Amino acid sequence: MAEDVRYILFINANDTSRHTSSANTSIYPNLGLLTLMSSLRPRLEGTGLHAGYLDGTVHGNPALEEFIDAHADRIQALCFSVLTANYGASVAMAQRAKRINPQALVVFGNDHFSALYDRVMANQPVVDVGFYGNDVVEGFTGFMADRFTGALRPAMDYAGLVYRDASGTVHRNPENPAEYGRLPLVDYSLADSLMPHEKHYLDGQQQVYFFMRDRELRSQVVDIGRGCVKFAGERLEGVPLNACDFCGIVPGVREIIAPEAERAWAILENAYRQGFNYFYITADELPLTLWRMLRSMAAQPPDWFLALPEPDRPKMFGYARAEAFATGADRIDTLVNGLGLDHFFIGFDGLSDVSLRVMNKQPIGGRGRNHAPMDHNLRALEGVIHRGGMITAGLVVTHLGITPEIMAANHAALTRIVENHPKTFAALDFGPLCPIPGSQSYRYLTHPEYAQARAGEFGLRVDRDYLESRKNFYRTADELDMDEMIRDFVAGCCPDITMDLVDEYIDKMGALATTHDIVIGGGV
Repeated sequence: MAEDVRYILFINANDTSRHTSSANTSIYPNLGLLTLMSSLRPRLEGTGLHAGYLDGTVHGNPALEEFIDAHADRIQALCFSVLTANYGASVAMAQRAKRINPQALVVFGNDHFSALYDRVMANQPVVDVGFYGNDVVEGFTGFMADRFTGALRPAMDYAGLVYRDASGTVHRNPENPAEYGRLPLVDYSLADSLMPHEKHYLDGQQQVYFFMRDRELRSQVVDIGRGCVKFAGERLEGVPLNACDFCGIVPGVREIIAPEAERAWAILENAYRQGFNYFYITADELPLTLWRMLRSMAAQPPDWFLALPEPDRPKMFGYARAEAFATGADRIDTLVNGLGLDHFFIGFDGLSDVSLRVMNKQPIGGRGRNHAPMDHNLRALEGVIHRGGMITAGLVVTHLGITPEIMAANHAALTRIVENHPKTFAALDFGPLCPIPGSQSYRYLTHPEYAQARAGEFGLRVDRDYLESRKNFYRTADELDMDEMIRDFVAGCCPDITMDLVDEYIDKMGALATTHDIVIGGGV
């Protein structure tokens, strides 16, 4: 880079700790950061400012720190994507940069910040501003462009902006879901703006997934819809009561946002024209949440797609709620035959009806709401098998009030399913429940009476005294160690089991996957 270039860095720090999932986190780029960069870059033309992308999951945090140290005097801003797993590392990196260059602007965003923005702003003076929620691309772009051209609006009315006023009071502006249809198409080459990343992502995909290697697939994440049907209904302190216990996604003011079919196809074409042929659809629960849009896409495929010989057409994969397949058989045919989805991420989770109900995984309405939840998983599995597709199963090993008997039954069910259909599973992604901020399970740690009442609905127990002893910590802390959270959840919310038992079942699941040559994790 030329010596007069000034940097706005977009940073995905490597995890501080990650015990909660077996997933590989370094085989896809951070799509949120790339979207922000694609939006901001045109506004930086002629300013001498350069938007640069850094991913610590690929190169390690020391390499990012080395870059920051070497260029600190020319760094104008550092924009961090923070989840609970990498929050501590992000704070430490921001502090490091500020020590060298106190004038650098530090911006935080993503789910951990959205869940705990008030604590972060109170506890971390290094964070200058943040952005709450998902629908903040235009707000972020306007704020950053205006900030560095001297045109910052005194009203500070940028969508999603979290900031302190002159007295130190923290303010949060609402998101703007209307922006979704106006977002720029993502320039994936921005991942290589400062260091090579894309090659590492693709190499990682090939190493993890045998079928990607064998079929020469180049996979990329795409955003053609947001939200989940379970985000609808009443919310408690911003968390939807219908959401699954472990879900830490902080939904925006609209539960579901989806473009028209033509726009969705344009997003896919954009990724295809940049050399990718296997699209990871990031939206939650495709067959339920986005069914109208997907049906329209299948009914009106664009000319560029139809012009490709069928074997050369890009394929897709994404998340699916099992009851969509179980209660609407036509949906899986449309997804597989019409759109080319051949790999579905399905939350098998506890693998028993009681576990699925405790984790709030049961349907919230419509056809199938009175069915046993596990029946949906088995019917979905059957439907995928019959169409030659693949499944990555998400498995949550623990939950509120779980007992040794429930754990044994769940593992026995998993073993039966895998041994009967080993070739259907592309991966098993499993781990103990970690009550991350923004989830219902986090509320169990902050409100012991809520945990006790919820467990009592199923005849299960919590250790109320232990939860009471830890609640003030979880009501005030912003930096959380995920291993400690898991231990506290087991001690307080699962008093009938031990961490040794949890680790025993984690080992058993790993051995089951290894026996049948199934990928463990897989970056889901």
